[in-house]
Amino acid sequence: MAAGVGHARVWAFGGVFVLTGLAGADASAQQVLRVYGSEGPAPAIQEAAAVFGEEHQARVEVVTGPPDTWVVQAAAQADVIFASADFMMADFVRRSELKIAESSVTPLYLRPSAVLVRPGNPKQIGDFPDLLKPGVRVMVVSGSGQTGLWEDMAGKQGDVRTIRAFRENIAVFAPSSTEALKLWDERPDIDAYVTWNIWHVPLRDRATLVEVSRDYTIYRQCSIALTERGKEHPLGGRFIAFLASPAGARIFQSWQWLTAPGEPEPRPARKDVAVVCRIDKDEWKANLGAGLSMVRELAQVYRSPAGAPERVRLSAVVHGEAAYWLLKDESYPRVVAGATGNPNRELVEELQSLGVSVELCGATMTERGWTDADILAGVKIVPNAYARMVELELEGYAYVRF
Repeated sequence: MAAGVGHARVWAFGGVFVLTGLAGADASAQQVLRVYGSEGPAPAIQEAAAVFGEEHQARVEVVTGPPDTWVVQAAAQADVIFASADFMMADFVRRSELKIAESSVTPLYLRPSAVLVRPGNPKQIGDFPDLLKPGVRVMVVSGSGQTGLWEDMAGKQGDVRTIRAFRENIAVFAPSSTEALKLWDERPDIDAYVTWNIWHVPLRDRATLVEVSRDYTIYRQCSIALTERGKEHPLGGRFIAFLASPAGARIFQSWQWLTAPGEPEPRPARKDVAVVCRIDKDEWKANLGAGLSMVRELAQVYRSPAGAPERVRLSAVVHGEAAYWLLKDESYPRVVAGATGNPNRELVEELQSLGVSVELCGATMTERGWTDADILAGVKIVPNAYARMVELELEGYAYVRF
């Protein structure tokens, strides 16, 4: 099996997720490891369980969902239990029926708080304070690993007025993350969802991720532990060690979790730097397209006096969901209703002044019904984004996706 399983395959909640490493073999001959836990880490745990089960010729059963749906069953047969936050793990430890070996509790990885908004960001939400504006309808989760999240974010600056204003704009208190996913689809009147960044993955085609500034970012861990039964299981400790290994970290990273950074490797000085930056995700940061902002940061790094290369070539190839960022002010409202202009126009002009070649996929333009007259001045129109990126990579450009 490859080092990962497709995300669509492993996204499952509220039931048993059985993964086997012996295709076609007698299941009774396999070792069975039973893993229970809450919703947030579940997709990464499930994918890791698939890889682990294949490597160890074992059968792994992962049961996930709000704790009250599985805790009775876990008390009878769990080998391993994982949680979305330390306060949840502490509660599991206090439940004597779960028989968790407290000394085995292992913090794994972190995820930051974020805001999900409707595609195109029609309310122009760039940071947490924008959620305080009158008329913005917000959804929060009042249970599971998101308990207290919105209050922690709103209260981080020590101003109770922020908490009061935000509380006024809460339109929905979802009881769990699973229920919040359903409500996002059922309630189009919800403008924003305050949550963890990882919940953008199942909503990627129906929501835009807005990263919040450090002033309002909250981080929480996921952790995992053995039960007394799991301590005796030959694979219990090995599974936890796998999750904490570099292979496990890569799986969690693919689901947007933050893992411990490795030691930086020394980089040789270069005289010529060439980078093609792919921008296709409709994600925003501080009221600007996040991908364009990151290209600006990269351009500024290479323009800094300390060790700047003699020659820098940067191409930003924009297509897909992010293509409308390159529309003129008068064309932009055709895509984002109610907008008075393109908020990315000045950023695009700044990138061009920094020597970045801003390029737009012609195939995307045709698909959207745009003409050259709709596109910002100075933007280079290429026939096909993928062909353009291949061409540049063959010319020696490094590939980065923002």
